[in-house]
Amino acid sequence: MLSPPLIWRKNSRARRLSLRVDPAKRAVIITLPPRISKKEGLAFLHSQSLWVRRAFEELPLKALDARSILIEGINIPLFTEPNAKRGVWLDESGIHISGNAEHHERRLKDFLRRLAIERITPFVKIYSQNMALFPSTLALRDVRSRWGSCTRQGRLMLNWRLLLAPANIRDYVIIHELAHLKYFNHGSEFWSLVDQYCPQGKEGRVSAENWLKVHGPVLLSII
Repeated sequence: MLSPPLIWRKNSRARRLSLRVDPAKRAVIITLPPRISKKEGLAFLHSQSLWVRRAFEELPLKALDARSILIEGINIPLFTEPNAKRGVWLDESGIHISGNAEHHERRLKDFLRRLAIERITPFVKIYSQNMALFPSTLALRDVRSRWGSCTRQGRLMLNWRLLLAPANIRDYVIIHELAHLKYFNHGSEFWSLVDQYCPQGKEGRVSAENWLKVHGPVLLSII
């Protein structure tokens, strides 16, 4: 295994030196408490090299390596077509990517982002109308730290990778962010509003939250 990228973080409140593997960044994050040097951090990393190697071996394959990608929770085969000149297209057999291999990841990502706009935007409009809450702008962005956000100015941002998640997960995130247009907090009134519109109410919301905790890092890491 090649040496993984390292991300150093100083944390004045940390009590001990720690490290973890970030699936999305495919990097080792080393958190240094006060008075601990990078030299000590590297020594700790070296002592945990077996654990780090196993953690990387357990990471999910990138979509192109796995030859498949999730779309709305359904596993869709990926096919590379080096002799074709059609860009990327989706048909009943799966997603086809043409051209040279070095361009496949970028082309697939661009295609999925366009597909996300096409498929997610209508549900934002539906829930906006149902909840009578309308964002000033909507953007689907390439972020790896969150699934959505909403500003006090009403600007709604959703992670385009919601396209990969099952419909109930997508809907929960949309409802959650729209609810912030009325309650810019996570108080009881906010959660009551979310539960009112979330499929299967509070039970559905809790199920979606748990699903994202378990499966979210995978979606963030495969493409």
